[in-house]
Amino acid sequence: MRYLKIKTKFILLSIFFFTLFGCERKQKESLYLKIIYAKETKINKRNIGKILFDSELDTVKAGEKDLKSTTLFLGKFKKRYAITELEKMHQSLDTFGFIEKKNDTIYFDYIFDKVGIFYLDGYIEEKILLDNYYKNGNSRLLTKQIKISEKIKVID
Repeated sequence: MRYLKIKTKFILLSIFFFTLFGCERKQKESLYLKIIYAKETKINKRNIGKILFDSELDTVKAGEKDLKSTTLFLGKFKKRYAITELEKMHQSLDTFGFIEKKNDTIYFDYIFDKVGIFYLDGYIEEKILLDNYYKNGNSRLLTKQIKISEKIKVID
């Protein structure tokens, strides 16, 4: 009898964890992010890339006095970094800023001056400043960061 109770608990816990991880995966897939770029490029050749995405902050209703901005911070590295590490390396990142983006496309360009395997590594940062959000007249700042990392092979 005791064996049956333990087995039942195990099955219920397994179902719970499968459901939990299944839901988490669906949430990640709901964030639409597509990066179009040259996966292989020649040394010293200028390339144009674009990022198409749907932001979770697009659902926030902004008034006329509220400000929205979208910024892409992107660098060329030999390895991938976490967003917290990239924030500390601001000087080595190219910045592509967009105030009040009209569509969900961000264009960027890149050139490599060495042969090898590199990563376009960075993040998109979106901010919305809701003016007079609180009853006392203070504003509220909403921020969302989305990680970007793509592998590129640079040839001669």
